[in-house]
Amino acid sequence: MWNFPTPLPDELIYSTIARAGLHHGIQSPKQLLDEVYQDRKVVATIDLPSHLNAIVHLLERTGCFSLIDLIYKHTMFGLYAPFVQESHRQKAITLMAEQASGSIHLMLGLNASRVPNNTKFHYCPICIQQQRETYGEYFWNRAWFLPNLSICLKHNCSLLSQDYIQQQHRHLFLPLLPNQTKDSPHPYYKEDFILGQMAVELLQLDPQSSPSHEKWTKFYLEMADAKNFRRGNHVCHDQTYEQVINKFNYVYLESKNLGIDPDQDTSWLKSIFRKHRKAFSFLEHCIVWSSFIPEMSPREIMQYVSSISVTPYFVKRPISTDNIPPIKIREMRQKWQDIVLLHGVTTGRNIKPGSAIYMWLYRNDQNWLLTFNAGHLSQPQARKNKINWSIRDFSITKELFKVLYRSNDDLACPRMSKSWFLNQLSKGNSISKNLYHLPLSSKFLSTYSEDTMAYQIRRITHAMIKLGYTESSTKDRWRILRLAGLSKERITQEAQIFLNMICEKKIYAH
Repeated sequence: MWNFPTPLPDELIYSTIARAGLHHGIQSPKQLLDEVYQDRKVVATIDLPSHLNAIVHLLERTGCFSLIDLIYKHTMFGLYAPFVQESHRQKAITLMAEQASGSIHLMLGLNASRVPNNTKFHYCPICIQQQRETYGEYFWNRAWFLPNLSICLKHNCSLLSQDYIQQQHRHLFLPLLPNQTKDSPHPYYKEDFILGQMAVELLQLDPQSSPSHEKWTKFYLEMADAKNFRRGNHVCHDQTYEQVINKFNYVYLESKNLGIDPDQDTSWLKSIFRKHRKAFSFLEHCIVWSSFIPEMSPREIMQYVSSISVTPYFVKRPISTDNIPPIKIREMRQKWQDIVLLHGVTTGRNIKPGSAIYMWLYRNDQNWLLTFNAGHLSQPQARKNKINWSIRDFSITKELFKVLYRSNDDLACPRMSKSWFLNQLSKGNSISKNLYHLPLSSKFLSTYSEDTMAYQIRRITHAMIKLGYTESSTKDRWRILRLAGLSKERITQEAQIFLNMICEKKIYAH
């Protein structure tokens, strides 16, 4: 694509692509994908897009936008990168550069997060007027898309919102056109501005390595120490609860789906002061930071956490058998062999004499113990095949024929591809993974699945029938193509021949 627009300050990549379509007058979402990505399957993703190398290539002429620049300055990546492991951060960057297949949100913990993802577009009515005056057009600012925080920090007001258009077309890049939208104000709390300020500062951090889970664990223990909320190795969670509630009331936390129950052992607030085994959301971190250390900015906190030195939790003690009599080792080996031959390895470890012998050997004769156990592990029983695949194959093929007979005369039906047929069944995903067990079903799908050429001819036929009923005298080829949803670029050669034959012979269905 020539003249691809330059991303504006804090503009989302999604918004830049939407503006490109607006500048070039491209109305078809698939045509826009062809122009920008040369790939018609790219999904329009607002927060964490992929295929960014294609955008870097389009912006080479500017010399100002590298892959890292786009990720950290024009996506929401900065909200999640500091809190995942460094290996995950690097892998997410790699995936965002090319095809990700939806794995970025899963890797960064968004799919399992307590913080819900945005389901609406948001914009500030004052900001867009300033955009118009400064840049001459509107764009989506990433500060408007902080999850669970629908406020404008610049003007201390609520954002206006509208439903996602992606529910209708997941490939559509929607530009910001406030005069053409139905908008409604979004409710907000004064606490939103405290968390929103910290979230925006996280977005503005420079690219840096992510602190390890061990560093985050030590940082939160030090935070509890500074408030005298620790008793030895134990954190007084009742006191941490009071500290947070004094800053954020219970109703507000419940409204953000981040409620804390002091009696619940799995509360996120208790977990964040324990050993970190997974990443916590940026909102959970910001709530604790603003409650315990409001004087520190996220930049200062990240610098401090990165500087923390940690030691491994477990240091393996070197094993030495120099001072153990050989007769003692032979005696313990013999006892363990007798127990394993009688009870097996797993059961032998759990019975009273066996557990003590196992631990002695593990501490003093580990190599022999592990080698012996490896040769005496019980083999799992072979799983019996409980499914009669031939009967299931016959049953599925009958269902597929019912789908075919039900839809065969419907010219407006979507393309009857292999995936379409399987989606009409109650367990299509399971069936698709086991087609090698289902020869009849596989034969049906290969025989009756509709290819692109047949589908386009059916769409042309359907368009002609509709024109025959409403405009029987029309001869315009473009009307047929438009009604069939086709274009000169996408029509196949066979469908083109079919269309030419219809137009030349003036065959109109009635």
